[in-house]
Amino acid sequence: MSKKLAIFVEGLTEQEFTIQLIIELAGKHNVSFELLRQDMGHLSFVELRHHLSPTIHVLVANCCTDNQVKSQIADQYRSLQSAGYSLIIGLRDVYPLAHVDIPQLEYNLNIGLPTGLPAIHMHLAILEIEAWFLEELTHFQRIDPGITLPAVIANGFDYLNVRADDLPRPANTLDAIYKSGGKRYKKTTRHIQRTVDALSYEDMYVNVSSKLPAFNNFLLSLEEGLF
Repeated sequence: MSKKLAIFVEGLTEQEFTIQLIIELAGKHNVSFELLRQDMGHLSFVELRHHLSPTIHVLVANCCTDNQVKSQIADQYRSLQSAGYSLIIGLRDVYPLAHVDIPQLEYNLNIGLPTGLPAIHMHLAILEIEAWFLEELTHFQRIDPGITLPAVIANGFDYLNVRADDLPRPANTLDAIYKSGGKRYKKTTRHIQRTVDALSYEDMYVNVSSKLPAFNNFLLSLEEGLF
């Protein structure tokens, strides 16, 4: 019987990044992904990305907005518990809230959620998941050879002196940097997939996790759920 992990995310960017990250983490383990999407408060089946003889089954629910992540976990908890899921993970951005709002947001993350088994791990991407992409500096050249490290600094991310999770709008900064190479970053399926495919997951694991505590904590939860 395969191990079961459920992940609730706020949007398509988080969904596709999480799927690719899990594939990279899982290595020789066979993983199947069951994708759900929220509409009008209800989760509906979208797609099964199936691997022959999976040893790990991952349910990924795209909640389509940050404030649905927690509520969908609460709504689905009993059915996931009955179905034998071993861990439930929630991931949402802080934005449109700001850094000053993080302590209150963290305080509220688990209030009202069920306790017991399976455990629920709630995570914040500060301020947006694109901060995690910004810190993976090697991917810019794969987006376009014209995106140099000086261009990264000139277009809003002084990676030598600040961390990407200090930026007020990481997604906008990522778009500005891509524009220096004649590309754009918009939250479209094509742009999201291009970035997800360009990232070095080895660099994410080794280097980005050491710079960004929020990403490291999410990574640790994934590892716990997978292994």
